[in-house]
Amino acid sequence: MKKLSSVVAAVTVLAIASFSFAASIKGPVRKITPNADGSFTTVVKDEASGKEFVIEIADDLTKDKLSSKKITIDDDVKVKFEENSGKNISAKFTKSAGC
Repeated sequence: MKKLSSVVAAVTVLAIASFSFAASIKGPVRKITPNADGSFTTVVKDEASGKEFVIEIADDLTKDKLSSKKITIDDDVKVKFEENSGKNISAKFTKSAGC
């Protein structure tokens, strides 16, 4: 019975993890828009695919970098994000140079 419980738990964890995978892109910031709630919406152009991604920024560290202009338009950034309810939510947003 203990083995069955372990197998069920492992399958459940893998199923949940597969629904919330993080995507990674790297490229220049094309647009930064402050929102009324204090968050930011950015547009980043992925170097690899050439596609532009709209990324919602809600974490305090990245909001501080954007509001203090440590990250600005045309800066190269590395972004990890998760898709949630049709929106790309930033999990990590840093300058390629290390900011």
